[in-house]
Amino acid sequence: MLDHLITQDDSLRMVPTDRSELTTAIGQLHVELRALPEGTDPDRTRVLSRWIGIGQMCLGNHEEARTILRQSLDLAAALGNTRAVVATGLNLGDAHRYAGDVQTADALYRSALDAARSRHPELVDFALQHTGKHLMERGDLAGARAHLREALRLRIAKGDTELVESTQAALDRVDLLIGRTDAAVAGAGRSDGSGAGTMAAGGIGAMLGETRGRRTGWPPAVEERGRR
Repeated sequence: MLDHLITQDDSLRMVPTDRSELTTAIGQLHVELRALPEGTDPDRTRVLSRWIGIGQMCLGNHEEARTILRQSLDLAAALGNTRAVVATGLNLGDAHRYAGDVQTADALYRSALDAARSRHPELVDFALQHTGKHLMERGDLAGARAHLREALRLRIAKGDTELVESTQAALDRVDLLIGRTDAAVAGAGRSDGSGAGTMAAGGIGAMLGETRGRRTGWPPAVEERGRR
């Protein structure tokens, strides 16, 4: 619905291609949602709510994004649509991550990954991708790399070039951060005489912040908005 209005910045977060156009498109989805007649298939309400939430997340309207994505997630659960529960749970995790709510994001990603592994193996790579990005931003670069490598193996097996490229871009980002971290630790070791140390999450966040908001010029892969 909003794919053409969403891209990624260099830190692999979703941002608008055109903020004004995305705002207008979200407004149109709101109008459609409010105008749905009684008796409409509730799945339509779920889909519209989900896209509105994703759009608001891209605009940085975190509170509204979390509220409406939660509504969409609850509706998916009430409908027994477990596939949508996984996908929307990942979107809601992103919304909390973008807002800086690391603990809630972590719980949502873990729940979605567990559900995908047990009930929807076709979504495991999507859950691994989102979780890997979350771990990257949290500063757990080893965990991020492990999740993304597993996602890459699954996507190569799927033969989906766009998804493979998306995961490879995330892995390249993790490798870049690991290289910077190693250099920082080496520099600290020369200064204080010790070679030990790890990069705190704040340090990783600072590195990511250097490029956040700068567009890459290529559209985000399908999993970033999520499949129905």
